Amino acid sequence: MIHDYVEALKVQGIYDEMVLQVKKFKLVTKFFDAFGETVDNYSVQDVFTTNDIDIDRQFRLAEAKLGNEGVGIVYGNQYMDTDNPSVFKIDVILYVSDDECMNRLHAYAEKRFHGLNDDYRRYIATIDSDKIRRQYDNIVSDGDIVSKHNFRLPETIQVPHDDGGKEYDNHLFVNSVTGVAKLKLNTWEAGVIEEEEKCEDFVCWIRNPSRASWAMCIPYEIDGETKPAFPDFIVVRRDERLGYVIDLLEPHNPEFKDNLGKAKGFAEYARQNPGVGRIQLIRMSKDAAGKNRFKRLDMSKSAIRDKVSHAMTIDELDHIFDTDAFFM
Repeated sequence: MIHDYVEALKVQGIYDEMVLQVKKFKLVTKFFDAFGETVDNYSVQDVFTTNDIDIDRQFRLAEAKLGNEGVGIVYGNQYMDTDNPSVFKIDVILYVSDDECMNRLHAYAEKRFHGLNDDYRRYIATIDSDKIRRQYDNIVSDGDIVSKHNFRLPETIQVPHDDGGKEYDNHLFVNSVTGVAKLKLNTWEAGVIEEEEKCEDFVCWIRNPSRASWAMCIPYEIDGETKPAFPDFIVVRRDERLGYVIDLLEPHNPEFKDNLGKAKGFAEYARQNPGVGRIQLIRMSKDAAGKNRFKRLDMSKSAIRDKVSHAMTIDELDHIFDTDAFFM
């Protein structure tokens, strides 16, 4: 792409002039009076030609915009003029400084990235090497705002040990010495876990950390932009037919403006992933006796999922909570 761009500049007859622009800079000297005011129409302007050191500086900046992956060096290895070895650096500088070129590059990279990810993600799931899976997950997590990857828990993690937190021995990952994970949850989060622990089929739970390479991520839209949602908890329950089932729970304040977007995102995720158990958006609400309790809207239920998918306003979502959400 860099070579094609440079050849097009040469055909247009503007390449040499643009090279000169890269090689020179202007130094303007202004004069001020004793009171710090500029002296009108009194300045000196000089034009200097840059040396190889400054070309190298500009080239490093261009390389940084290309991801610091050595793209410019690869281009130089293929197209460098041995009689003028710095020219390939100028080519890269010119390419990166053109906004249209960079926009085309980003579009190409995004399409190529998603194509490779779609082609290989099913093979990664069968690989036994935890190292390769971690590398894959790190690449995919960095590759997009919301990334598709196979959700697979790592063998080990950095076990949470929050100061002032509560010790949990039923967190899936615990400290190998103490046998507990020390987690500081807010009131809603702690209350939801307390409710889960009382269920007969409850096995264990996992705090789903935002932006961790392995974390469960669900895409949703707000104001026309795709965002990542990381449900707070992954809960493991016993199931008579499957052995175990995985639930996704998200205690979420109804005052947040992302409620409708997240609810619709969870509903769509539930539709596409029938193997997941409960997928719940959870709010604090008062029961018939006026007591504060957690009210759950379960997107794994097809009727609820259909209502949420068609909701257009937060008021409609609130109404669905009133009519279809439940207390445990």
